[in-house]
Formats: sequence, structure tokens, C-alpha cells
Amino acid sequence: MADGLFYEDTREPHFVSNVASVTLAATAKAIYPAAAFPTLGAGYFSRPGKAIKITGSILWTLAVAPGNISFNILWGTGADANGTVLLTGTPVAATNATKRSVFEVVVRCITTGTSGSLAAHYMHLINVGIVASPNFIDFAPAGVVIAGVTADTTASNIVSVQALQSAANSTLIVDWLQVEALN
Repeated sequence: MADGLFYEDTREPHFVSNVASVTLAATAKAIYPAAAFPTLGAGYFSRPGKAIKITGSILWTLAVAPGNISFNILWGTGADANGTVLLTGTPVAATNATKRSVFEVVVRCITTGTSGSLAAHYMHLINVGIVASPNFIDFAPAGVVIAGVTADTTASNIVSVQALQSAANSTLIVDWLQVEALN
């Protein structure tokens, strides 16, 4: 139930099955297809403060000598490496494993319009077997104030979480995804 203009609303389509396995690369690869993400429509970010939260679970299959893994958050079509980069995550040294992680991304409108701005942050809870060090919670941006990035908030885009791997020899499967409209 809405309380004035402020609410939380799980968006359709509701995620009911795994998406296809994604083969990682040194360039950004969308971890879910645009069809698995709700259609926000042009002008979703119609006022400052409007936000969207994406929560998901990933099953990683990391090969021997997987190098580093990281995420980029993009505002675009949902295709690989497409759109405005809202956030570039810090690379984390990975190890050979088949393990799980959970992530949460929030994107908030700071200003509106064709030259508006969006700000993003994420938290990635990584199973300790995936990373080469005991630091298994990844926050981004790390050590800086969250700031807006110039983006067309009138466009009919999606928020695309994209993974990168320096060794480009592993795969991942998103097996749970929930998208919530905030405010």
C-alpha cells in the first residue's frame, strides 16, 4: 500500500527461472537479458529521489586462475557494454570455485532531463570460497562520496548489472532477480 507518494513496489516480470549462462570477458557482459528486467518506460526517473533497487543471486563457475572479477552498472539497452556507465566496481581477486554470491544495486535520480543525473551504489556479498582474500564484502563506490553521473533520465532504458573478468575463462548464472521501484 502506498503511503502518499512513497512506496516500494516489486516490478514485473517476476523472475521465475534461471537466465542463460553468461561467459565472462574482459569487457562488460550483461548478467541478465533485457527481457528479464521490467520495462521502466521513458521518464521512469521523473523526479529527483526516485530510485530502483535490484537484488539478485549469482552462481559462479570460476576456472583455474580466474584473475579478477568486478561489476559495472549501466543505464542503457541492457546489451553488453551498452549505455552510460553509472558505476565501475573495484576488481576483486578470485579463486577457482563454483560458489554463490548475492548483490544489491540501488540507482537514484539526482536531477532529471536529457542531461539529468543518476547515482548508483552496490553491495556484493561474495562467498569466501570465490575470493582470494578474506575480504568477501564488496562495496562500490569504495572510499568516495556517491555522486551523480550525467544520464538521459527521459530515455526508455534499463539498469544493467554487468560483470567483467580479467582472465575471461569463467561463467555465471543469475538464478534469482528482484527489481523494486522505490519512491
